[in-house]
Amino acid sequence: MRVMKSMSLILVSLCLLLMIPSLTATPNYLFNICANTTFPANSLYKANLNTVLNSLSTHVAKTHSGFYITESGNRTKDAVYGFYLCRGDQNASSCADCVTTATTTDLPNTYCPSSKVAVIWYDECMVRYSNESLFGKMEVDPRVLLLGDSHTGNVTLFNNVVLKTMNGLVAPTANNQSGIKFTTKMVNFTKSDTLYAMEQCAPDLSTDDCTRCLTIAISRLRIKEGSRTLQPSCYIQYETYPFYIGAVNYSSSILPVLLISHGKSKTSAKLIAIIVAAAVLEVLAIILYFVIAKSKKNYVPAHADDTGEDFTTIDSLQYDLATLKSATDNFGDENKLGEGGFGSVYKGILPNGQVIAVKRLSKSSGQGATEFKNELLLLAKLQHRNLARLLGFCLSGEEKLLVYEFAPNKSLDNLLFDPITQEQIHWGVRYNIIQGIARGMLYLHQDSRFRIIHRDLKTSNILLDANMNPKISDFGMARIFGGDQTQSNTSRVVGTFGYMSPEYVMHGRFSTKSDMYSFGVLVLEIISGKRNTSFYESGYAEDLISYAWKLWDEGKPLTLVDAAIRESCSSQEVMRCVHLGLLCVQESAECRPSIDTVVLSLDSFSVTLPIPGQPAFFSKTGGESGTIIMPLESSENHSIPASVNDVSVSEIEPR
Repeated sequence: MRVMKSMSLILVSLCLLLMIPSLTATPNYLFNICANTTFPANSLYKANLNTVLNSLSTHVAKTHSGFYITESGNRTKDAVYGFYLCRGDQNASSCADCVTTATTTDLPNTYCPSSKVAVIWYDECMVRYSNESLFGKMEVDPRVLLLGDSHTGNVTLFNNVVLKTMNGLVAPTANNQSGIKFTTKMVNFTKSDTLYAMEQCAPDLSTDDCTRCLTIAISRLRIKEGSRTLQPSCYIQYETYPFYIGAVNYSSSILPVLLISHGKSKTSAKLIAIIVAAAVLEVLAIILYFVIAKSKKNYVPAHADDTGEDFTTIDSLQYDLATLKSATDNFGDENKLGEGGFGSVYKGILPNGQVIAVKRLSKSSGQGATEFKNELLLLAKLQHRNLARLLGFCLSGEEKLLVYEFAPNKSLDNLLFDPITQEQIHWGVRYNIIQGIARGMLYLHQDSRFRIIHRDLKTSNILLDANMNPKISDFGMARIFGGDQTQSNTSRVVGTFGYMSPEYVMHGRFSTKSDMYSFGVLVLEIISGKRNTSFYESGYAEDLISYAWKLWDEGKPLTLVDAAIRESCSSQEVMRCVHLGLLCVQESAECRPSIDTVVLSLDSFSVTLPIPGQPAFFSKTGGESGTIIMPLESSENHSIPASVNDVSVSEIEPR
């Protein structure tokens, strides 16, 4: 009878043990990012996407390689590329569960049902698809930063341990020859506290690309009790609890104890039952520990490109003044990138090697500490691949500093209007810049949490990254619209000659359509390679807008194209851009297209556009082009020199 009871206890214990994996079968969803660009429900792209998602789920069910990349469709049109990457410590079952959930439910039905480009992260895996090839391509944006609580112990010691550990894992991960580029490490930083770290790259990355990807991910960390950076090509994580398999003793001696008798043929059934029950309790305790530990983290996303997710607190943006002084060689002249009416911009290099742009606001900028922080939180909420990314700030005494991502190719005007560099911006690059600016504006006007009116769109406020992708910058003059608000009035006009709409200059009325006027001027400048405000010097017309209209009216719009690229441009794309540019500079705001119409028209030539009418013309008032602040109700006008810096945040106005 005792043996029967003991055996029953063994069976119950074994059943409990077998049930444990089912508790973790559902993947732990973290975050997703879906591009604004969409596809029709019955399109060829949709069919190719279904093939790719099915291929990913089918492959992961048959084999456990941890990584798989595939594609479907004609590479010249409507092709879809996709891959999955499972975390290196996951077994075949958890990897398959994660990928299957992503490809059959979450991506196609829940989160990104009609997006052309998407990425989704779980604890167990990451799944991506795109309309561009992904193989061997290192990408660090869009990205998500997840933060835990602040560390309560010795902060300096903890920070040093974290950075040393994470930086120390880069080389082993990038050079990992096992085929998974996955590395973990445990470090005891006090007698009772342990740091658990993990880094992983997509295995198709080269050693150099993996190194760069991880280095950038580390530079984006904010040192908390736990933190992780999720990027399309790699991700990193550290915690103060064991979050990956192998970080704790999973009692691998269970089976040997049951199977090895050490020469004795009679093993007490009671002893076996005790061993199995203890093992089950130990595993259950480990699971409970994970649940409790993770419930304490209260993760919140700090960044997320293309989503508008915001920094949770202002403290997560803080940089130390000494660090920024060291990075810029104490704001040395040799590191100065530009200077405008509200301060100077300096190139800096952080200790981890990250290159940054530091805007040092002048002491006379008029911003107090509260307004400065409010402006920061606004900028932190604006996260998009075509907006200049704010990394942080420093507020120390009278010093007010803004830290931005560095744009290696500086601003658009530096290249576009220089006869030596104009040819470098061939038509393909210019068309990509126009599309990127439009997508950034779509985010500002419609897709972010707030409706943002920029009010100072111009070539010097369009930064270019290493791949010549445009980044809209300088939100110091931006205004927030709430609810269904579409326009507002001001008694204080701010902006730049040649880019401001008629209703804004004359009546102080601004809206999304006043931004569209500025966008139209930008488009015509990008096509022609000429400044609107200095075009009178050419002798062709008073300004670029009137010249573009003249050519359109005469049926010769292609004559507007910059001579440096005229032979190599796409006439169809140029015609579409000239058409859109002239529609955007119509005198009546109601006649200008909305930004979503522009984005759709640039992506699809099947969209029928109205015929533009004669645009509004303004005579040049003399003097150089520059940023102006013009009180409409006062005769006291003053001007501020044109901003030539890479990034700038000017003054706060009442919202």
